[in-house]
Amino acid sequence: MTPRAPRSAAPHDREPAGIDQIPVWTGVSVRAPRAFRDGLAHLLNDLNDEQYAAVTYGEGPLLVVAGAGTGKTQVITRRVAWLIAEQRALPEEILALTFTDRAAEEMQGRVDRLVPYGYATTPIKTFHAWGDELLRENSHRLGISGELRVLGRAEVVLLLREHLFELGLSRFTPLGDPTRFLSDIAGYISRAKEEAVSADAIEAFAAELRAKAAAVVPDAEAPAKERKKLEEYAAALTRLSEEQGELAAVYRTYRGILAKSGLLDFGDQVLLAYEILSSDPLVAARVRERHRWLLVDEYQDTNRLQGALVDLIAQGSGNLTAVGDDDQSIYRFRGAAISNILGFVDRYPDAGKVVLTKNYRSTTPILTAARRLVRFNDPDRLETRLGISKDLSAEADPGSSAPVGFRRFRTTADEADWIAQEVRASIDAGRRPRDHAVLVRANVDTVEIGRSLNMAGIAWRASGAAGLYDRPEVRLLLAGLRHAADPDASAPLFLIAADSRFKVPAAILTAAVGKARREHRSLRECLALIGAAHPETERLMGRLSGLVQESVERTSGEVLYRWLRESGLLAELTREASPEADEQIRNIGRLFDVVRSRSRLLELDRAPYLVRYLEELGEAGDDPSAADVDPDLDAVSLLTIHQAKGLEFPVVFVANMVETRFPARGRPPRLALAAELGGSDEVVPCDPRVADDPSALDEEALREERRLAYVALTRARTQLYLSAAERSTGGVRPRKVSRFVSEALDLARTQLEEVPFTGERSSAIGALEIVAPAPPVFAVREAGAAEQAPLTLSYTAIEAYLACPLRYHYQQRLRIPLPPHHAAIYGSALHAAVAEFHRGQMNGTAPELPALTAALDRSWQSAGFVSRSHEEARRDAALKVIERFRSEELASGVIPAYVEKDFSFEIGGHKVRGRWDRVDVRPLAPDERTKEIPVIELSGDTLRPTLPLSDEWVVISDYKSGGKDDDETGVARARDALQLQIYALAWRSTTGRLPDEVSLRFLDSGKTATVPVDPKRIEKAREKIAEAAEGIQTGSMEAKPDLMNCTYCAYRELCPSSKAPAGRPG
Repeated sequence: MTPRAPRSAAPHDREPAGIDQIPVWTGVSVRAPRAFRDGLAHLLNDLNDEQYAAVTYGEGPLLVVAGAGTGKTQVITRRVAWLIAEQRALPEEILALTFTDRAAEEMQGRVDRLVPYGYATTPIKTFHAWGDELLRENSHRLGISGELRVLGRAEVVLLLREHLFELGLSRFTPLGDPTRFLSDIAGYISRAKEEAVSADAIEAFAAELRAKAAAVVPDAEAPAKERKKLEEYAAALTRLSEEQGELAAVYRTYRGILAKSGLLDFGDQVLLAYEILSSDPLVAARVRERHRWLLVDEYQDTNRLQGALVDLIAQGSGNLTAVGDDDQSIYRFRGAAISNILGFVDRYPDAGKVVLTKNYRSTTPILTAARRLVRFNDPDRLETRLGISKDLSAEADPGSSAPVGFRRFRTTADEADWIAQEVRASIDAGRRPRDHAVLVRANVDTVEIGRSLNMAGIAWRASGAAGLYDRPEVRLLLAGLRHAADPDASAPLFLIAADSRFKVPAAILTAAVGKARREHRSLRECLALIGAAHPETERLMGRLSGLVQESVERTSGEVLYRWLRESGLLAELTREASPEADEQIRNIGRLFDVVRSRSRLLELDRAPYLVRYLEELGEAGDDPSAADVDPDLDAVSLLTIHQAKGLEFPVVFVANMVETRFPARGRPPRLALAAELGGSDEVVPCDPRVADDPSALDEEALREERRLAYVALTRARTQLYLSAAERSTGGVRPRKVSRFVSEALDLARTQLEEVPFTGERSSAIGALEIVAPAPPVFAVREAGAAEQAPLTLSYTAIEAYLACPLRYHYQQRLRIPLPPHHAAIYGSALHAAVAEFHRGQMNGTAPELPALTAALDRSWQSAGFVSRSHEEARRDAALKVIERFRSEELASGVIPAYVEKDFSFEIGGHKVRGRWDRVDVRPLAPDERTKEIPVIELSGDTLRPTLPLSDEWVVISDYKSGGKDDDETGVARARDALQLQIYALAWRSTTGRLPDEVSLRFLDSGKTATVPVDPKRIEKAREKIAEAAEGIQTGSMEAKPDLMNCTYCAYRELCPSSKAPAGRPG
């Protein structure tokens, strides 16, 4: 095979020096010579033979079967780097898809470290993020807004309820409870979208059922019992046909409601992407040309729609790398179709196959137990279907590994206590708390274990747990919002007055509650009367009265922020500066995110409407998660097995391994998507003429549970304990040890039941601890954790740290919420309209003014303005700005090369991320070209541009909503702007050259301040980035008091070092 020729000999297509130094090897079917591999040492030298084969595979489809702990993520990221290094693909021609933001960020970080400086522009996204991006790009083709609003599940239920009588429901609207089935209908529609099933397909299925029912004609001479069975069968088919027909109509109407309202649901982000690729050849061709190489992580977890989308994209080049493990397919409840990976070779018969079997995580006893367990799923595994071996070998086994342990207990309280004691002993022996994980099948199983860890004085954390509204700090804030919405509601006021921060005497509160009950009056009235002589009570009632008044005039977010300040909660938490306080602040920030998101759907954003909406969402199943726990905290991880996917720990306990809990009893949805439509549920009754027993054990559900147990076992590195309790605490019904323990340990069930109980104690003690649980133990941040991790910085973060490290801490780490400000709302709305114009312009059609006005209004929020008239004046001004902007842009005839283009680059091992507002690239006329290509020298590195200044002129611009500066001041701002200097550095990292000019475009005035790029200022910008990164890594967060900065700092009232004069604006 001959080396691939360079893509172009033109000077502007040269690669920067960093990547030119990597040699090109095209003999991908054999292992490269050692001398060559030395040139690719950082990519290939530490790979084993199977990893090497996967990384260096050539063109065409490839299936990589990656067992647990075999370096799956490393293979994907090394393959991305290898394709770039070999010049088989430009970075942006590779698309990597995965399922979680965490996985995407991890892969992006690894690629950034592997790929030479400035070349890490490969899109690595979740399926939904990629679909969302495609929809925004092609919104004009779909007839939707470029500013997409995506509904969550509970919001879909409320939308259905709002349009209940448009849905044409009959069977699913019982008169006593007409909204009873809406959540089930929302789930049915979601599954239909995941399976790419249309309303027409469901309607056709209903027609088939009708025909099938009509064809059932009992034999008049058959026995009465047989005739009755057939009549019942025909009636069931008829009923199911009517249900499916009604669901098809609802599905069709629902999609129409979404389109009319300019809304999407979560499934639409992938479904609409699939539909536009299927129906629009031009879009499909663009996507395939853009993404010539496609890599899919966790392929076993794709649903049918995602699998079909992947196949559509791969139709162009066929360069699809699917990486996954059928033994770790655990998301069937979300629609994951294991058939995608099991059938990969059927769809791609010429696909290469690489099996990774060298495990670098676990010991031999752990892998042996896991292998025994999962083989009970044969023959429905790739190992059997493809005739391959997936036996994992322990490469990191020290040779004297501990066996897998099993303990049996009388009660779950005993089990929880034993786990806590073992963790305590392990910590005392030298391990860190974070080296331990306790895994359970369901969140409810964590309660007793968490209580026992508290009793043992061990810090623990739960990741992604729901229950934001149950956190004490959030409950206090919501109580204030609920009081503002309904001052006569007693429960919110009682919660507020009982809080120690407000110093209301218990005697006064108790008396007021009694008076309210006896006289049938509101607690507000009675507390105001009884507490009139008590200063603190009177002060609280005055604050709440002001809150109620503000709720009439201000948005719900503004009212909530006022209550946050007046309650003193935020000031108290920022003064405390502890891990506990930091977690509470993050939960408060999470609450503000929820309020901001939910309030955008309200016709009028006021507290009474938002509170009612939140209550309705709660009834529909909405339960927002609390803020993520700081990953640097040294604490035991208490997780469900699904949450533990992708993680590993030295010591793992898998608890509550009993029948009915694990494997769990699956409960099919009330409205299941039929298997005939691609669903996983059998909803069509069996013909009694064929089978007497219409019900059958869901073997696939059992296999899924077994795979989940396999995932649990393979999270452990060196020690693994399985445990089971005969009874739940306070329970009387005995429970059997899970069959999975028997299968993993190769012991008969009877042998397991003979294992003696460990650590028995009085059940009364366990009951008492449930009533009076121990207080939680809060973890500390692990020393040195911040210093070890590379940073991801933005201009905002860099600027905040340089101005004041404490401001950075408040803004970036704690994310303390701030009240909306009219200037920010005005600027964001203008930016949205400008982006809408440029998107249409770049797609060939400049939007008319009404479309730009709609874009402006979608981004507009009625918050932060001094008054209603102030808001109206600002909106009128914005409309004039947009009208003038559109006119001037059309007159110029200039179409930008990039608009709102994301970038990232690396400095000193840290990533800097951002987005260019606008990039203009203009080819130079012959008489404009210089004779020589300039050389740029920065920090001792000599770089020759890949886009020579003699061929093109590049200007990077940032839009600003202000415009009062004179020409001289505007130029000075552009010249000194760190933001523009970072943009220039990003361009250099991406193309190998600096842009020629940078500019600030002031929208209000229409003026533009443009300055040439100065390499000396760029060098200073690098030094500033390095200064900020060093300070952040060392944890230096001291305030830098300064009269000017403090006066206009949004956190001046919280900062103990602020020099801001009292009463001055921030």
